[in-house]
Amino acid sequence: MNDILIAYFSKSGRTKKIAELIASEINAPLHEIITEKKYPKTYIMTILEARKEFKNNEKPALTSEIKNFDAYNKILLGFPIWWFTCPQAIVSFLEKYNFSGKKIYPFCTSGGSNCEKAAAKIRELCKDSQVFDGIKANSLDKSKISEWLKDLN
Repeated sequence: MNDILIAYFSKSGRTKKIAELIASEINAPLHEIITEKKYPKTYIMTILEARKEFKNNEKPALTSEIKNFDAYNKILLGFPIWWFTCPQAIVSFLEKYNFSGKKIYPFCTSGGSNCEKAAAKIRELCKDSQVFDGIKANSLDKSKISEWLKDLN
């Protein structure tokens, strides 16, 4: 599965743990999406900052780079759900690279929301890509993740 990249944004470390589990299951490289700005430590302050970003359509600058992005055909894209969709850092990531012809498989962590609105937003931003329905992967449930990963083939 050397054409697969796992890219993720994780503020608290929860999404990172899921990304690492997926990487160990399919032996694929990980890329952490890192923003130049640092988010507040508390959940409430982070959510308020995220709301401001959405309202103002802010796109945080990214400090991480992917070399050989064209080599990957399948992107497993992980992120926490903020305000019922993907964080603006994901928008920055999707606008930074050319996703034409690629398959995008979202996975999210969330206290309540699922990935539907986030997947719709990703489809809107990546019109020339195939964006699959996302999976809410809050726990390190290997059987649930393994079942989802079967769709990669």
